[in-house]
Amino acid sequence: MTALICEAAATELAGPVTLVIRDSLLLMAVVNPIGNLPVYADLTRELEKRERGHVMNLAVFTSFLIVVVFSLAGNWSLTHLFNVTLTELKIAGGILLFIVALRGVMPRGKPYHHSKDKLMLAVFPISFPIMVGPGAITVTIITTQSIGHVLMIFTAVITFAFVFALARNAHLLMRLVGPYAGTIIARLLYIFLAAKAVAMILDGTSEFLAPFFSNAPDAMNAVQ
Repeated sequence: MTALICEAAATELAGPVTLVIRDSLLLMAVVNPIGNLPVYADLTRELEKRERGHVMNLAVFTSFLIVVVFSLAGNWSLTHLFNVTLTELKIAGGILLFIVALRGVMPRGKPYHHSKDKLMLAVFPISFPIMVGPGAITVTIITTQSIGHVLMIFTAVITFAFVFALARNAHLLMRLVGPYAGTIIARLLYIFLAAKAVAMILDGTSEFLAPFFSNAPDAMNAVQ
């Protein structure tokens, strides 16, 4: 009898655990900490080791907090708190991400590395829109609707624990690759970030214009 109860409990627990693992992998794919390692290292390359650690700590914590807020509030926070839609967020996030990518490909001076901007560097652009952009926010809202608030928070904890481990060691990992290869990889990834930004803008623009084009045939029929 006890064995049957334990087996039933294990089976019941396996469902939520499977959901959390699956959705953690999905959120991690959107956050893309491995692919963004050269970007993390490049944006913090002029900081001292301790400052770099503080910046990455704040960036990961801010990203985690953003995901938790949107897992709890979801569409309500966009509509009532920020008064924006996911479509508008995609366009705005895409523009910001494109600016970051452009500065990374063609750096001029020190756009993010002034001593007064360390906290801002952690929040923008590392936390938003690189770690958590419109894509991650959208995935968070949709996933929360599917698995609920509690499991989504567990999903965020697992995801950002992994992100934290990678981000804190970004410079060490890129040092293993080598300075020249690291610089080249970072520049190439900035180009892919620019492409991702353009995709966000086009996606948001198409969603924004879709109602106008869908209503166009009705308007033509009304005229006729």
